[in-house]
Amino acid sequence: MSKLFFIKRYFIPVAFFSFIINLLILSPTVYMMSLFSRVIGPRSEEALWMLSALLIIALLVMAALEAIRSSILVSANNAMDSMVAPYLLNKMMEEAAVPEGSQYSYALKDLHTVRSFLTGHGLITILDAIWMPFYFLVMYLMNPLMLFLLVVGSVLMVVLSIVNKQLTSAALSEANGASQNASRFVNSTLENAEVVNAMGMQRSITRRWASLNDRVMILQTRASNRAGITTAGTKFVRMLISSMGMGAGTYIVLHEPTFTIGQMIAGGVMFGKALGPLEYIITSWKSILEAKTSYSRLDDFIKKFSQEQPNLMELPPPTGKLTLEHVSFGFRSNSKVTVRDVSFSLEAGEFLGIVGPSASGKSTLARLMVGVWKPLQGIVRIDDADMNNWPSGRLGEHIGYLPQDIELFAGTVAENIARLEEPHSEQVITAAKMAGLHEIILQLPNGYDTQIGEGGTVLSGGQRQRIGFARALYGTPRILVLDEPNANLDTAGETALINSLINLKRAGITTILITHNPNYLSHAEKLLIMQNGTVAAFGPKDWVLAQAQQAKGQQQAQVKEQPQEHMKELQQDQVKA
Repeated sequence: MSKLFFIKRYFIPVAFFSFIINLLILSPTVYMMSLFSRVIGPRSEEALWMLSALLIIALLVMAALEAIRSSILVSANNAMDSMVAPYLLNKMMEEAAVPEGSQYSYALKDLHTVRSFLTGHGLITILDAIWMPFYFLVMYLMNPLMLFLLVVGSVLMVVLSIVNKQLTSAALSEANGASQNASRFVNSTLENAEVVNAMGMQRSITRRWASLNDRVMILQTRASNRAGITTAGTKFVRMLISSMGMGAGTYIVLHEPTFTIGQMIAGGVMFGKALGPLEYIITSWKSILEAKTSYSRLDDFIKKFSQEQPNLMELPPPTGKLTLEHVSFGFRSNSKVTVRDVSFSLEAGEFLGIVGPSASGKSTLARLMVGVWKPLQGIVRIDDADMNNWPSGRLGEHIGYLPQDIELFAGTVAENIARLEEPHSEQVITAAKMAGLHEIILQLPNGYDTQIGEGGTVLSGGQRQRIGFARALYGTPRILVLDEPNANLDTAGETALINSLINLKRAGITTILITHNPNYLSHAEKLLIMQNGTVAAFGPKDWVLAQAQQAKGQQQAQVKEQPQEHMKELQQDQVKA
């Protein structure tokens, strides 16, 4: 988003039209003054018709300019949404995939808040307030005493505005933070609704949410009460100053014959028009602060990615070669390293099996290989090119990924397999057949057009797993990473998976399979054993298995020797005794 672009294209014209509108808005006041001086005094009917015609023209021009100004703001609103919202959504998705990424998940909501303020009544009122010096000039020309009262009233209202900010900004900021914490807790609860309901956790959930919500209510009540006091004070000052303006005008009429009753009435009207925008700013200070806070968060979020290369050179489609060079990954928050100095290379079309105990870093390695997570050290290369030199959307077309936790989207089976793109019938069916899913889909009520519900709720766990597998295969990717693909499969599903792995090897797709089941490794060419985040062994499958068997035999021999050595020590102790 270019701030300069929006200022030049939209907000400068709006400010210009606001200036003209503020001039024309005085036309009823000028009309009123002219009635006393040019119509009633001389008793001129012609002047009345002429002044009325001029007033009508001025009001029509003002109405037309307000319509144009409103149209410009609507265009600015649409342009801001189309230019910024997709960018924010993409960055939010990238951040959500990072384990220690930003918890800022309200970018689109903040954008809506900023848009509503910048393209709504709030900005117009602030632009109207900018032209208050013009009202000061008019008041001075009418009488310096009128100017003095207007300045005093404006100063009092600005002071009240500052007091309002000091009293409410901190409490409002705390209330917003507490509200976001409560919202995150509710979202987490809804995502785990099955566990909550099954194990009777409703009372505990409600109690914890009530604690979070009570803090929100306390902070919001404190901010609202303080804002209410300053709002009441602001209204009192405005009404008092407006009334005193009429009183001052009457005083001037009594002592200065040149000051007419029309000027007195017009002065009172102008007091209200001049102080009105200030009153709006003060009474709407809460929404102004919210817009400012939302803009600050958005600005920080966008600046975080400002150093990224905007345009990366287009690279040819990869063949499937994958290389990891001294890759390490960990969490800075607790200095925990989950993958340490991993290096290996796969040629295009090779089949690698990855095994190892739980928490050995296998799933972390899978996320690094598909680019979901970025290594803290080292490089992941696709066809010898650093993965970071690929636009994520472009590279994703050539990568298939099946994580342990399958997430499907509301829509049809075909749309989910097609990665939510417009389904290409031939490619969807090809992917389903490679996953051994085609016949199962045909048995669904509407086949490939069956609506699966939010998250695939109408499907079984095994069906969701296999649709996720087909999605990974859509478009015939060159690199395929499967993390425990048999987790929810029955016997028929496991058989279909084994057949799919055979077909993938024949198709020359580089396949990385993470599994605890050795039955899926019969067709693997290479094997990698992970242990405590490091590579314990890597190479041709038979050689790695032989090495592992030899190491296991040595461990068992050591275990057998330990009791014998212990018995010898006991016997020696008995002899000594």
